[in-house]
Amino acid sequence: MPLHREPTPGPTAMDMICQFNKLKPPKFQERADPLGHKELMRRSEKLFEIMNCPTRFNVALATYQFKGEAEYWWEMVKLRGDEPLITWERLKILMDTKYCLRDAKSCEGARVFKLKARKYKRNGICDEV
Repeated sequence: MPLHREPTPGPTAMDMICQFNKLKPPKFQERADPLGHKELMRRSEKLFEIMNCPTRFNVALATYQFKGEAEYWWEMVKLRGDEPLITWERLKILMDTKYCLRDAKSCEGARVFKLKARKYKRNGICDEV
């Protein structure tokens, strides 16, 4: 007679937060750097993949890393209630709108500048980036 097994429940939000935090995800604080949010999203997506994270947790895990002004902004977005559920893709659009100076060229220009500045810093041409 085969044994009847109860289906195992999926991970809880707390399980995922604990696992995510063990991987030392980046914190995000609103700042002048238009690419700060891009770095958060890129690194978070890598961690989600490593964790085999169910997509329903992506927004909660990434926004858990918001600090300061970014955290206040996120609270206001949630309170607005324009959308019943903010998906990962929608969060990326909202953050691009808020943090990328509303101009893709500015974001790309900032990325290129940052890469060049890092190259010069490595070569000892400048002291600070």
